[in-house]
Amino acid sequence: MTLLHPVNHFLPASVAPAINPYQLGATLYMPATRQDIWQIISQQKLAEIDSIVICLEDAVSESEIPAALANLKQLLATWTQQGQTHGFGDESRQISPRVSRPMVFIRPRNALMLTELASWQEIGLVDGFVLPKIDMQSLADWRLACQALPSTQLLMPTLETRLIFNPIHNQELALAFSEGFSQSILALRIGGNDLFASLRLRRPSDVTIYQTPVGILIYQLIACFVPQGFYLTAPVFEYLDKPALFAEELRQDVALGLVGKTIIHPEQIAAVKHAFYVNDIERSQATAILAADAKAVFKQDNSMLEPATHRAWATSVMLRANV
Repeated sequence: MTLLHPVNHFLPASVAPAINPYQLGATLYMPATRQDIWQIISQQKLAEIDSIVICLEDAVSESEIPAALANLKQLLATWTQQGQTHGFGDESRQISPRVSRPMVFIRPRNALMLTELASWQEIGLVDGFVLPKIDMQSLADWRLACQALPSTQLLMPTLETRLIFNPIHNQELALAFSEGFSQSILALRIGGNDLFASLRLRRPSDVTIYQTPVGILIYQLIACFVPQGFYLTAPVFEYLDKPALFAEELRQDVALGLVGKTIIHPEQIAAVKHAFYVNDIERSQATAILAADAKAVFKQDNSMLEPATHRAWATSVMLRANV
C-alpha cells in the first residue's frame, strides 16, 4: 500500500506527492438511485463540486438496491460512451490541477457488493471506493474484495464504528492499513454521525463538533493515523441554517490538517472552498521554508520560521495552494 498525492506546481519534485488529497475539497454524497449523476460528473450541473461519492450504503434502502445497481451500471455505460465520443474518459483524473470533472468514488454497501462491482467492465472509470464501517473485525473481508480492483484506484476507508473509540484498536488498524492493500489510500474518512450514534447522541446544533465527545475522538484519530502518513477528512455538518457555526468548524478542520469536508448540500461548497483557501502570508512563509537556500532559523512576517520543524506544515500548505 502506498500513499499517493497530483503533480504539484508549487512543490519541489523531491516532496511533491502524486495525487493531492486536498483535491477532495467539498465532497457531496448522493444516493446511487439519483438520476442526474452523469450531469454532475460531466459538470453540466454543480460545476464547482470537487468530489462526489455515489452511495449504495446508508443513502439507499434495502429495497432500492437492485434499482441503484442498475442505475449505476447505466451511468458507467453512459460514461464509457461519452468518453469514446467526446474524449471524456478516466484519464482526466491524472491532470493536475484536475479541471475536467470532480473526483468520483463509489461507496458499496459491504465487501460482498464491492466484489460484484469489481467484476464490472467499466468500473475502472471511477477514481476509487469509500469503504464504510471498516475496522479490525471487517478488515479481512474488505482486503479480499479489494484484491479484484485495479491497483490504480484509490481507497477511502471510513472510521465510524464503535471500535474506533478504542485507541489500541486504532493503532492496530493504522498498521493494518499500511500493509493491507495494493491500492493507495487517499484519505481516511471520519464518519461523524455514526460515531455520535455509537454514543446514543446526535450532533448538537449550537457548537462545533470539536466541543463534543466525537471532537475529542478526532484529536485522537489525528494523533494515531497522521504520524503513520495518512490524511483524514472532516465529517459532515448537517445544519444548513447555521452558516457562522459551519464557518467556525471549517476553520478548525483546516487548522487540524484535515483535507476535505463531507457536505450535505451544494450550498455548503463555497464555504468549504473559502476555508481551505491559502492566503498570501501562508503561501509566502511556506515558500520560504521550502526554499533550497533557506536558513536554519529566520524571521518573516513577525514569525520565527524553522525549516527543520516547519517543513511538513509548509508542504501541506503548498498542497492546499495547488488546489
